Amino acid sequence: MSDSSLSLTPGPCSRTVSVQLPDILSSCTPFELRVNRHCRSVSRASEAWLCDVGLKLEWKGIKVGLWASLCYPGADLSQLRLGADFLSLLVYEQEQDGCTDENEVFDLISDRLSRVAYKNPAWYMRFHRSMRMYHDARRRLHSLDSTCVPDLETYIDLRRNASGLKMVFHLIEYAGGLDLPERVSAHPVLKQLTDQACDLIAWSEDAISCAKGMTPSSRINIVTVLMKDRNCSFGSALAYVGTLVKQSADGFLATERQLAACAVMDDDTRRYVRGLRDCIAGSVNWLYETERYLGTKGNEVRAFGWVFVPVLD
Repeated sequence: MSDSSLSLTPGPCSRTVSVQLPDILSSCTPFELRVNRHCRSVSRASEAWLCDVGLKLEWKGIKVGLWASLCYPGADLSQLRLGADFLSLLVYEQEQDGCTDENEVFDLISDRLSRVAYKNPAWYMRFHRSMRMYHDARRRLHSLDSTCVPDLETYIDLRRNASGLKMVFHLIEYAGGLDLPERVSAHPVLKQLTDQACDLIAWSEDAISCAKGMTPSSRINIVTVLMKDRNCSFGSALAYVGTLVKQSADGFLATERQLAACAVMDDDTRRYVRGLRDCIAGSVNWLYETERYLGTKGNEVRAFGWVFVPVLD
């Protein structure tokens, strides 16, 4: 099947389409890639804990410990462990076919989060609010299918919350021992910067995850939304995702310069912004390192970009 003939209309045909994923990594070259020195030990400990609590996935290949180590390169051992365990629970929940009961999976780390809440209740209130928005957005997205694709603006807003990345970003504060008062965390320029980081990572994940296959029952992502919104082919939608990622990266850099001139900019805010940069570089590079999306072909796809996508029309 040619790329131009790919659609989301249910039908009997199952095919494999060769497409080139957008060069997402080139858009992220301004963001330095750093890794936490505790990566190996925390990865082993976290994977053992996940097995002990009965959460069965191919954790060794998914490499969540590496993701955490790239997002929080300056965290100490206990901070990185909480980050790795939280990200693992996030991955586990998102790998389930339906929405789990609210907070059910995350209850496994509620005792540790409570200790953080005791030390910084304002931080925990923001974190808990983002978790509620995450569950709500996931329910709304799971209620959609290929016959009910949202418009681009609606999808972008839903994806920001359903990605769980806002909680990932909250952990920057915890992992860095930062104190962002409400006037800083709620500042419109910082919120715009956070949204741009969220969009860049979430859209990159949407593009890479297409390599797992496209069927009428596939979860709605930005590629399927663009195919409807722009009335374009699969390949054209993927290429446009690359453009959107580049625009988000450029927008982030511009907003970062704008924030530098704001009165709220202090040392903790600068370190938080650096944490956003770490999350961008770490998350996008992890998409090629984990076997969650590309199997063992990550290095090959990183070099050439081509993938064979199973498609059920």
